[in-house]
Amino acid sequence: MAGEVGLQSDVYLEGTAKPRTLHLKTLRRQWQIIALQILATVALIGMYLEVVSTYVVNSIDHTILFDTIELLISDQLPLGDWLTGEGRTGLGRFFVPLVLGLGLGGIMAFIAFQSPKVQQRIRLGFIVGLIVLLVGRLMLSWFAGMLFSFELRLPNDSELETLQTPLLLIMSLMILFLYLLPVIMGTRGIWGLSRRSIAWAIGFTLLFLGIHAILTFPLIKAQLGSYGGTLATLESQTSDPTIGLFGLKLVTQEQFNLILIAVLIMVFQEASYGVIRNLEYAFRLPESCKRDPEYVRQMDNVLNTHLRHTFLFLGLTAVATMVALGFHKVLLTIVSDTTGSQWAGQVSESIELTLTYGLVISALLFLSIMAVLRFFIPWQRVIGFIQSRTNRTAVESEPTKDFAQL
Repeated sequence: MAGEVGLQSDVYLEGTAKPRTLHLKTLRRQWQIIALQILATVALIGMYLEVVSTYVVNSIDHTILFDTIELLISDQLPLGDWLTGEGRTGLGRFFVPLVLGLGLGGIMAFIAFQSPKVQQRIRLGFIVGLIVLLVGRLMLSWFAGMLFSFELRLPNDSELETLQTPLLLIMSLMILFLYLLPVIMGTRGIWGLSRRSIAWAIGFTLLFLGIHAILTFPLIKAQLGSYGGTLATLESQTSDPTIGLFGLKLVTQEQFNLILIAVLIMVFQEASYGVIRNLEYAFRLPESCKRDPEYVRQMDNVLNTHLRHTFLFLGLTAVATMVALGFHKVLLTIVSDTTGSQWAGQVSESIELTLTYGLVISALLFLSIMAVLRFFIPWQRVIGFIQSRTNRTAVESEPTKDFAQL
C-alpha cells in the first residue's frame, strides 16, 4: 500500500484552481485521515502503557533483565541507563524506550514510501554498518598486529575481547526492541499503511497476554517456583468495585484496566485499518471518479462517519462491558431500593458473585436481558432515525460550494 502512494499525483484542471481529488497524495493529507492516524497512535501508546503497567512493571520489565545480565557478566552493558530506564521507577522506565520505539517505527514507515532502489540501498547500508560495528575493531586490530609483527596468525585474546562490547550492544538492543515490538510494528503499520505490521502489533500483544495468563494459572505458577512469584497476577476473587457510573460501583480497578486494554486495542485496530481501507478504495477508483466532486463528498462523509463511530460505538462498548460485569450489583441495588428487603444485601455478600464465574453469570444475564429487549425496542429503527437526523442536520448546515471551491 505504501509503495502505491507515489504512483498517483494531483490532477490539475485548466486555470489556477486546484480542485480536491481522491488521489492518494491529496487524500493522505486530508485532516480526517491524519486524525485517524493520530488516534490510532494514541491508542497504541495507551494500550502499550496499560499492558506494561498491569503486567510488566516491577515484574518482568527489561531493567530487571538487564540487571541480571550485568550480574552474570560482572560488567555494565553498553547502553546507558538514561536510555534503558534503569534507576527509574514505575512507568518511568519505559518513557525513553517508548520514544525510541516510536522513532524507529516512524523511520521504518518513512522507508516504506521510498522507491525499491532506495530501500535496497538502505538495507545494504544497514547490513554493512552492522558488520562494521560487530567485527570492525577486531579486523582492524588483527590486521594491524600482523602487519607490524610481520607474521600470519589467528586473533589473540586481547583482540577477541573487542567483540564483547558490540555483541553486548546488539544483545541489549534486541532485548529492548523485543519489549518495544508492538510499538515499533504498530507505528510502522499506522504511518506506513501496512496491514501486516498492525497485525504483528496486535498479535504480539495478545500472544503475550495469553502466555502470561497460562503461566499465572495456579498449578503452572506453582511449578515455576521463584520465577513464578515475580509474575503479576490478577486475583480470582474480586474485591469491592471502586469504579462505576451514576453512583453505581460496577468494576474494580483491575477489571477497569483490562477493559481499557481491550477498548484501546479495538480503537487502534479500527482506526489504523480504517485508514488503509479507505485509501485502498480511493486507489481503485477510476480516474474520472477521483476527480468527481460527488465522490469527494462521499469520501468526506465516510471518513467523518468513521470518526464518529470510532468514538461512539467503542465508547458504548466500554460502558456496556462495565455494566455487564457489574450487572448483578445493579439488579440487587434496584431490588434493595424498591423493596427494602435484606435479601438483596445477603445475596450481594455471597462469595460466588466475587469469583470469576460470578462475573461471567452477570455478563450473561446482561446479554440475555438485552436480547429480550430487542423484541420490545426496535433498536435498528432508533439508530436509523438518529443517523438520518444527524445526516440531515449536517447537510443543512453545510454551505453550497461550486466546483472550483471543491
